[in-house]
Amino acid sequence: MSHPNVFALTPESSTLAKLEPCSVVPPEAVIDGNPQERGALLLESADGKMVVGIWECTPYAEVFESYPGDEFCQVLSGKVTLTDADGHESTFVAGDSYVVPKGFKGTFRVVESMRKYYALYTG
Repeated sequence: MSHPNVFALTPESSTLAKLEPCSVVPPEAVIDGNPQERGALLLESADGKMVVGIWECTPYAEVFESYPGDEFCQVLSGKVTLTDADGHESTFVAGDSYVVPKGFKGTFRVVESMRKYYALYTG
């Protein structure tokens, strides 16, 4: 999916996207809860290594053994906590942005149903 024009990523524009059921979370990584996911792909590079989209999910937790790419996220609603392998915990809420680097090891916990913009590079 290419996008020939510049487009805004605002909290308001995220409500206009048609989100479809999706299955991004690997079932074997889930350690708590039953994630119900929806998403929309907004942009994909020609080589498929860069994607931008919207993702939302109900509360759950999963383990990241080695995160597959570099991801920038902007939380639009809800609450998420990431805990690294050393036990350092970071919590993000609506309006916050965060980066998960390729190779990150730790846990990802959706504390309150969340919606986010993401840009993920897997090259």
